[in-house]
Amino acid sequence: MVESALPLWAEVGIDARGRAVEALDFEGRAVVGMPLRCRVQARQLYVLCEARRRGWRRGGALARRAFQTLIDDHRRADGLWRRTVDDDGRVVDDAPDLYDQAFALYALSAAFRELGEDRARDLALETLEAMSVAMAHPAGGWVEAVPAVTPRRQNPHMHMLEAMLAWKALAPDAVFARTAERCLELMRTRFRADGTVREYFTDDLALDPQRGAVVEPGHQMEWAWLLLEAGAPRAEATELATAAMACGLGSQGLLVREVTPTAELIDGGERLWAQTEAVRALDRLGDAVEADRLLARVLDTHLATDTPGLWIDSFDAEGRPLDGRVPASSLYHLMTMATDVLPEGEA
Repeated sequence: MVESALPLWAEVGIDARGRAVEALDFEGRAVVGMPLRCRVQARQLYVLCEARRRGWRRGGALARRAFQTLIDDHRRADGLWRRTVDDDGRVVDDAPDLYDQAFALYALSAAFRELGEDRARDLALETLEAMSVAMAHPAGGWVEAVPAVTPRRQNPHMHMLEAMLAWKALAPDAVFARTAERCLELMRTRFRADGTVREYFTDDLALDPQRGAVVEPGHQMEWAWLLLEAGAPRAEATELATAAMACGLGSQGLLVREVTPTAELIDGGERLWAQTEAVRALDRLGDAVEADRLLARVLDTHLATDTPGLWIDSFDAEGRPLDGRVPASSLYHLMTMATDVLPEGEA
């Protein structure tokens, strides 16, 4: 992270205004002309703030530019955050998406914590209020986007919990704790079934008829870590992590994309983010042997690129790389793994 990834992505992956590109090619050059997603800008802001916290000095100045540009480009007049802009900040898709709201809130918490940006707290509270007006769903949680679409997913609600836990630790506003509890309650009463977290739901949060049996082992691990972060019983997190490891390992010894609740394979491909979530969840649960084994596999597969600081995001079920470019969105997952596994000061 410190010697390769952060310098490379700061140099060619962020422009002079603080906008993050969506991808680099495998020679380490910026890929331009792609719509710039709010979630990626927010994730890179978080990465820069976290890098600053861990002593990477360039992170602060870069993060301040990224913070202001996130607001200038993606903040809507109604308090929500738009989906995409182009390379010059012109609006491409003005729609608010739940996943983007979650990551905007998460990035704002990092800016508040690391940059001393008091505006970030006000923006977060305004976002939550705007969501309560325009995105709250009577069946629980929030709609996927405005206008609403189906299927509904647990994933953006999971990241809402992540953002609320970050804010709860920083600011006394009760709305952060209340919203975190809402997310936890949804997981326990609607998203979790038969010891697994499901992915897709109908409008009223029943299991989706077509994809309701899909289980993503990576999300099981992500939920396990978040449950521990929220102070939930250790056994609750252990159950999810154990199930993920029991049914989710593929041909490369990495977590696969999708299985059924009865461990039947749906998609045997592998994504980098699932492995980083598994490493930090296993580490937090005290399974250092399995965490180290999995991290070694990540270094030998996903991070085994000719240009240091890049990664192969996706493999197919036979272990063949699928990517023609390196998605910027994965840097957030690498940072959360690194900073959770390494004690303070080691970066």
